[in-house]
Amino acid sequence: MSSVGHESSEDEVDESEPVVCEDLVAEGSDVKPTLDFATVPGYNNVRLDQSLLPPPPVNYIPPKDQRQPDFMSAPVISEDTARQALLEHVAKQCCWGKGAAEKMTIKELQSSTSYHYILETYTEERSTKWDHDPYRGQPVDGPQNGPAPGPWDIPATFREVFKNETQNIEVPHTAYVKDCHKCNARGQVTCGRCKGRGRTKCGSCHGRGRKRRYRKGKHETVRCSRCSGMGKRRCMRCGGDGRVQCPVCKGACRLRWFIKLIIQWVNNIGEHIVEKTDLPDQLISQAAGSLGFQDTQPRVLPIARFPVAEINEASHRLLNGHQFPQRRIHMQRHVIRMVPVTQCYCQHSGKDLSYFVYGLESKVHAPEYPDQCCWGCTIL
Repeated sequence: MSSVGHESSEDEVDESEPVVCEDLVAEGSDVKPTLDFATVPGYNNVRLDQSLLPPPPVNYIPPKDQRQPDFMSAPVISEDTARQALLEHVAKQCCWGKGAAEKMTIKELQSSTSYHYILETYTEERSTKWDHDPYRGQPVDGPQNGPAPGPWDIPATFREVFKNETQNIEVPHTAYVKDCHKCNARGQVTCGRCKGRGRTKCGSCHGRGRKRRYRKGKHETVRCSRCSGMGKRRCMRCGGDGRVQCPVCKGACRLRWFIKLIIQWVNNIGEHIVEKTDLPDQLISQAAGSLGFQDTQPRVLPIARFPVAEINEASHRLLNGHQFPQRRIHMQRHVIRMVPVTQCYCQHSGKDLSYFVYGLESKVHAPEYPDQCCWGCTIL
């Protein structure tokens, strides 16, 4: 039986090796480009990072005949439905016993309606930045082809309203060709693994060329099989050349710079829940409900005559917060979801308890259910 010391699979930089290409830029260095292009009219403040461009003002005038739809009501459930919903809920839980659900006495059902108000405002935001790709002789659409169109004059359409989407568009007539700032138009940079030396210190023997191992009760020195006793290995990153392809220009030596327009369509959502029982609000937002109200317009009107005043107040507040002066508003939609909630007051083994049945799918929230242990044991 033999044993050897710990072997590392990672080769190390050998500082004793000479650098093959001292005049090249290091692969991992952060070289910033110098943007000395001629100013593009309408894009004077474009930088390497995104610059937000507010849309031109729009004076929206709502139509005179704009009105809101009528409001609907939510359904209620019976005692049989409440018990059956609890039995189905218990069957889905691990280790819950169904005895309590079958035997408990339902004393009272209190039905109510929870309201989930949702406001959606679909906006468009445009920003610009300088970007580049390798130049390999492709056409360059520069200022010689005419003035660049304004950022909000470039046509673009979203695929589906109220769905988030991003598009990147090259602004016409803004392209230039420049030498690559990373490699100084050489197409190559110093290998980041061997630091331009072409060879690395063997990670198995740490550059010694030999290793000690224990065999048949004694230590012995053997030649490193990984580097064949040389102590060094050809760099796997650059193949021993000390240079790798420039990661910026991909070996093309030159870059085509242009202004990129980033268009983001965002569905901004505001919500408010009116729930008068102890049922957690997040359960209401996740439950199916009937549609009590829906209106879609370029600009919706705040709800003013809903029977629940808190919904009217929430509608005004959320609409006031959905102004977005830095974006263009395309469409708004607001809905009122009506989620039925029934609180079931019961008695089991002399103890009073309650549970909730909520949503059109009759979901159950029963934190007080007694038989939540294996074999139907009651939690004390």
